[in-house]
Amino acid sequence: MGFLLTFSIVYGLANVYIGNRFFYWLKTLVNGPSIFYWVVFILVAASPILARILARTGIAKAEILFIIGDWWLAVTYWSVLLWFILDIIKIVDKRLNFLPAIAKDMTNQGFIVLFILLGMLAYGAWNALNPVITRYDMSINKKAEGIDNLKIVLVSDIHMGRVVGIDRVERLAESLNDLNPDIVLYAGDQIDDDATYVASNKIAEPLRNVKARFGSYAVLGNHEYISGQPALAVSLLKNNGITVLQDQWTTIGDAVYIVGRDDLSAVRYAARGTGSLVDIMKDIDKKKIIILMDHQPSRINEAAQQGVDLQVSGHTHNGQFFPNNLITKRIYEQDWGYLKKDSYQLIVSCGYGTWGPPIRLGNRPEIVEINIKFE
Repeated sequence: MGFLLTFSIVYGLANVYIGNRFFYWLKTLVNGPSIFYWVVFILVAASPILARILARTGIAKAEILFIIGDWWLAVTYWSVLLWFILDIIKIVDKRLNFLPAIAKDMTNQGFIVLFILLGMLAYGAWNALNPVITRYDMSINKKAEGIDNLKIVLVSDIHMGRVVGIDRVERLAESLNDLNPDIVLYAGDQIDDDATYVASNKIAEPLRNVKARFGSYAVLGNHEYISGQPALAVSLLKNNGITVLQDQWTTIGDAVYIVGRDDLSAVRYAARGTGSLVDIMKDIDKKKIIILMDHQPSRINEAAQQGVDLQVSGHTHNGQFFPNNLITKRIYEQDWGYLKKDSYQLIVSCGYGTWGPPIRLGNRPEIVEINIKFE
């Protein structure tokens, strides 16, 4: 509740700011009743919240409002940044008078903001739809009986739902099979905020076509818990051939442990704690290879202390769009990419899908291929 209140206040103030900036710019172009502008602006600005209220209460599906609302989140974010930068430049210009006359004109300033904004939205939308394959080659200084090499394909943060629909999941499944993995690991946030929507539209079904020598495994992320339907999320994944590990482990042959930690958000949204890694791994032979899935890269020191050889995580999206990556770098010791501490190794994926705005800027969506040699 505290988060929602804070978000609503910040989001509301941001829209008051950009609403006024765009209003006074438009006044230089057209003369019309202000009421029409503000009615439309308020409805669009309220669409992210209104869509979710309508969907949760069952009054309406509100699909169009969801689309408008998700795009408007990005419009709000970057519009605030662009207008703020412009306002700072104008303040400095009052003292130094360095701007040419053409740049001092309010009409031209508005067009500059609009063109930059549209360019960012267009590129960000294209970028979000074109994932790359990120490859890591590594070794683990242990022997795995009967296995010399292991190809892991890691996918995190698919966010199946209204934005990442069945067509995107079909392309994902094809890409995974093209990589011919030994094992597929889904590191949380497979489902966005509405597991019922994913189930009723059969969005997860293409994942049952993924072929992996040793199977597919998943952990839950915060969004499976935010939806309030973690049990349905587990059922969806299991019905499509994915083993879900919630503070549990399994083995590949008698050589490799796959450990799955439940997400930290279970404490907040499911009113229950997650197990300590000491307890989860108490029956594990630490002389063998231990691969850990934990959605958030927040408990890496605990994993290193418990003898984990490789941890895979997601969650951060590497900020999803600039400049959020500057924030995630401050929050997490490793917010994206590879980290090694003695024998412990960590790979954090920036994710396949998007949350909220269907946009990425400053990073590429990815599928991660991990080639491990056992020595």
